[in-house]
Amino acid sequence: MPTNTFFHLSDQKRERLIGAIKDEFSRVSFDKVSINKIIQAADISRGSFYQYFTGKDDMLGFILSEYRHTMLEHLKACLQANHGDLFGMFYDILDFTIGFVVNEHKNAFCKNLFADIKVSTDFYKNLPHSTAITEAIAELKPHVDFTMLDLREEDDFYNMSSVLLSICRDATAEVFLNVSDCEKAKQKYQQQLQLLKRGFQKNKE
Repeated sequence: MPTNTFFHLSDQKRERLIGAIKDEFSRVSFDKVSINKIIQAADISRGSFYQYFTGKDDMLGFILSEYRHTMLEHLKACLQANHGDLFGMFYDILDFTIGFVVNEHKNAFCKNLFADIKVSTDFYKNLPHSTAITEAIAELKPHVDFTMLDLREEDDFYNMSSVLLSICRDATAEVFLNVSDCEKAKQKYQQQLQLLKRGFQKNKE
């Protein structure tokens, strides 16, 4: 993550640097990202850059952390709009994603991240996925209407949310990687949600 020096930058300088980083990620895949182009666009020296980030992985970690935060805030807003309906939130989130990817600049940025082998292997395997999921679920929990869910064990909500987040993550990746066929990905995703909502095992009564 960035150093304290980065967070003490003026808002204008910090936003200019973040914009330069996102522009570069939108231009090329992670392995071709040029720190020289970023510092030129942000109008800072190479020495200053390394006062803010230790390198490309550190810079990428910050950008992905920002993206996760934005998505989490939208998830909470979806829950509030759907009166605590967890499934309603997950239906809405893919529509938000599709709206996001039709923006050509944002799509190029995210597609480069999803598609790049460096990001999908070397970087992601070192992320604390379980911690990130636990924290996300904890933040969503106060906004959920539990009377709408069939929870029977202490860990049911965590496990239910983990399954839903996993399906949502896969659908999101599919949308980013195949923008021209968003509707097909959306239909598949909605069918999966319907299956989970009604349950797999038939009631014999």
